[in-house]
Amino acid sequence: MNPVTAIGVKEGPLAAISTKGDIRMNKRRSLVSVSLAAMLFVASCGGDDGSEGTTAPAPDTVAATPDTVAATPDTVAETPDTVAETPDTVAVPPGEGGYAIDDSWGGVAESSAEGVCGLGNGQEATGDPVKIGSVSFIPAFKEGPNAMTAYIKCVNANGGIHGRPLEYISLDDESDPAKATAAATKLIENEGVVAIAGGFSFLDCPVNGPYYKEKGFNIIVAGVPAECFGSSNIAATNMGPHYSAQGAAQAVIRAGAKGKIVHLTGNAPGSEYNGSSIKPLAEAAGLEFEDMIVELEGGTTIKDPTTAVLNAVEAAGEGGGVVITFIPPAVLQIMQVADEQGLVDKVIWGSATPANDVSVASAAPASWNGKLLINAELAPLDSNGPDMTLLRSVLSEYDDQGTSVGAFAQMGFLIGRIMVQTLNGMPAADVDDPAKVNAAIKSILNYKTDILCKPWYYGDGDFHVPNNWDFTVTPQDGKMVVAEKCFEIEAHDDVLKSVRADEAAANLNQG
Repeated sequence: MNPVTAIGVKEGPLAAISTKGDIRMNKRRSLVSVSLAAMLFVASCGGDDGSEGTTAPAPDTVAATPDTVAATPDTVAETPDTVAETPDTVAVPPGEGGYAIDDSWGGVAESSAEGVCGLGNGQEATGDPVKIGSVSFIPAFKEGPNAMTAYIKCVNANGGIHGRPLEYISLDDESDPAKATAAATKLIENEGVVAIAGGFSFLDCPVNGPYYKEKGFNIIVAGVPAECFGSSNIAATNMGPHYSAQGAAQAVIRAGAKGKIVHLTGNAPGSEYNGSSIKPLAEAAGLEFEDMIVELEGGTTIKDPTTAVLNAVEAAGEGGGVVITFIPPAVLQIMQVADEQGLVDKVIWGSATPANDVSVASAAPASWNGKLLINAELAPLDSNGPDMTLLRSVLSEYDDQGTSVGAFAQMGFLIGRIMVQTLNGMPAADVDDPAKVNAAIKSILNYKTDILCKPWYYGDGDFHVPNNWDFTVTPQDGKMVVAEKCFEIEAHDDVLKSVRADEAAANLNQG
């Protein structure tokens, strides 16, 4: 993937990014560590609005929003009429404890910035670039880096980082540990990146996590394996397949699954972690559990989807549950086979987040209407918050890869958005200093975006699962519709228990 340049906002010191586009100086609040065992791929509403603590006087350059930032550039300004509203269709009863800030789906109803790229001034960024990089397995997760690249193009067309372009270097690890190591070393020691952000990989966190920590990098990824969530210097915008599969299982159990839940996933690195959170959940509900791992081709499709589907449905039994964890091409294989074999109604189906993609909704057979309960970690694909509106516009105007609007695109876009606002919230003189940039990343607290059920944060915790509330969608007549509003992922493992304790102590992740 070719390097691309990116980003811009306002100048001023940053300790925490808070609501309504203000980048404020907050007292740095240390998370309380809870010493528990380590381990991958929205509690109550109200509370902190991001303004708690001492707020430093804003420099003159930040005291008022310039006229050039007040409006979104024409190329990004409007949402097409076809995405004007989120459907109200509800396929299963809302989960206990769900709450609604935004009537359409239950997520945070405001964004950390107005819906503009960078400064929104229509001026091309110039000068030496500010470099950030990531390590990804491009064939499986290309939509994420593509969306981040498109957003960075838009940012660079609208002021960049303090007027300078942002260069985003995404390297493909080809799911090879040696290449993953070489990619991380190249980014930091040869390319001179100031931050590692935007990675989508099976290997980056486990292989390169210790190296990043040694070099003082607090990285932001879209996580897959356990190390992306059980490390002190790695935070993800998603919750990964481990917790997302659990969220799907929670929905499947609420929908009445009986007897047994089968988790079906592919043999990618760390795949045994994907469904491990479902077992204690199933047992607590009096259900049996079985994990099925099938062979993949090229990391993207199932080698024998017919056998995989037949075996999973047979094992689950009539009225049982089958939870799948695959990326969109493999999800569509499963849906097609189940439709052809008349198996859609034999069990209650659930899926981890990757199935929440326009490509899946548009191609799903009609027999699947309301029948696949997809755990969605990020906003409905046609919701109208400023960040989702901007994402669709960015892909329309700046993406040349045919990237569909889906969960991976949301994750990549959001990582880019967080990085842009962080860099532009720092003094211009500091954005070339990796130590200062990574300190600013760690200081992000209660970042509100309409893309998530709860505000996002980094903080000082031993573990990081800042995205730990989500909701359920289901395909309906070519679209994804909301089935359950935001609910809490149950804390069954030591990592999430520790995270929840940290959040309570530091008043983080409050809606």
